[in-house]
Amino acid sequence: MTNALCRLVYRSDSLIDHGDSPALDAIFRVSVRNNSRDKITGALALPDGKFVQVIEGRRRDIDALMVRIQADERHTNVVVLGDWPIAARLFPGWAMARPDPTPLSDQAFRIVTEDGSGVQVTSILLSMSRGPAEVWL
Repeated sequence: MTNALCRLVYRSDSLIDHGDSPALDAIFRVSVRNNSRDKITGALALPDGKFVQVIEGRRRDIDALMVRIQADERHTNVVVLGDWPIAARLFPGWAMARPDPTPLSDQAFRIVTEDGSGVQVTSILLSMSRGPAEVWL
């Protein structure tokens, strides 16, 4: 069903230098614009040379976004950690939350960057987004 809501979580290896603020800011600006247009919500964190993202929206919009994400040459090794139907969004009103992963404990950081499931990563990014997070509008 193309109108059903779903949540998808992925992790990838960034090919952008972590200190390249203009390039990273551009990703967020374009993401906010496109996600607002497509009614996609979520969060994107950039821990330790990785992209870790939770996206929520209608199945057809998430599938179209994933085609664009997998073709994007700014990262490699895109691994989907979870993809499931949902009844409600966890990131309502956030076209793209940009949480800062630096305060994570070693265990939470390892879950986000190395070995966590989609549900674990979603939980951590959600908790990071409820505090003082930077949102690009």
